[in-house]
Amino acid sequence: MEKNQLRIEEKEYVWEHPQSYWNQCHCSTLVVNEKGDLLVAYFAGTREGAPDLAIWLSRRIQGVWQEPRKIAEAYGLCHYNPLLHYQDGRVWLFYKRGLDVPRWYTMVCHSDDFGANWTLPQELIPGDHTPRCSSKNKILVAQDGAWMGPCSVERERTWDCYIDISRDYGRTWEKHEIPFRHGEQEGEGIIAWEGIADLWEANPEIVLKWDGVIQPSLWESRPGVFSCLMRSTRGKLYRSDSQDGGNTWCQAYATDLDNNNSGIDLVRLPNGTLVLVYNPVSGNWTFRSPLSISLSRDDGKTWSKPWHLETEPGEFSYPAIIYHEGWIHVTYTDRRKHIVYCKLGIRGEA
Repeated sequence: MEKNQLRIEEKEYVWEHPQSYWNQCHCSTLVVNEKGDLLVAYFAGTREGAPDLAIWLSRRIQGVWQEPRKIAEAYGLCHYNPLLHYQDGRVWLFYKRGLDVPRWYTMVCHSDDFGANWTLPQELIPGDHTPRCSSKNKILVAQDGAWMGPCSVERERTWDCYIDISRDYGRTWEKHEIPFRHGEQEGEGIIAWEGIADLWEANPEIVLKWDGVIQPSLWESRPGVFSCLMRSTRGKLYRSDSQDGGNTWCQAYATDLDNNNSGIDLVRLPNGTLVLVYNPVSGNWTFRSPLSISLSRDDGKTWSKPWHLETEPGEFSYPAIIYHEGWIHVTYTDRRKHIVYCKLGIRGEA
């Protein structure tokens, strides 16, 4: 990546002193409206997996962050992985609820005043107690108007991805599996990431047996042609492609991009450049620093050298990235104590 091609225009916490509200926070999502106001949602509570884990919201209105507030909770049921989607003046909030990750399912509510008030949450698909719509990353609105939801399921031993497609603004969904060959390489070795203790399940004898891919991040190369990158247990990001509008996907295959079995996200700019934010670290459950950005101008075949957002020791993870009117907006977890917001520009790209 050329020197100084990326620049940080703004960088700040969504709230300076959050510990009066929660002990840990994680997994942010963001949207921006026509006025430039921001919404950032995340889960927070005592720790991941605790019965007080709830969905919280930070609003930045006219450049000022408002006091964070809890917008979804049900004590005893953990609340995970919120996803915000903004379109035609309405904000949708999707999130996971359940006793643990293998048993979580998707809830939804919406706001017509940019997060000031919300409808009562309801099951996304009544009676379907499986994760639907998205596991972490944003919905991609396809060129034909369809909503493409990047989703995954985390079973006791295997992880798998699928794409949920809605053609009626999220009222109904169709699941399209991404094939993945399990058993070629079982998760094994040692856990180098000290933050493993913060997961909902921290027993190495269980964690190292998980095998597969989760949390896809989508882009559309041309009408009806889609690809995604996925987090994996195998030290690299995996990719799958669809040539038929997302109905069928090729066997997931490894890329050259390092992955530490932590979340990623990407966005496609209007000129076709892909902007990926991730931890460029190889291995299963390895370090979550640095947090970096790489660019691709050839539809993800090759990527630039990582440009670092964070390099200090500790956890900098689970980024979310969107593009709006010439600017790139990113949020991510800072050592489970803060959510960071960055506004970025790319010379000659935006």
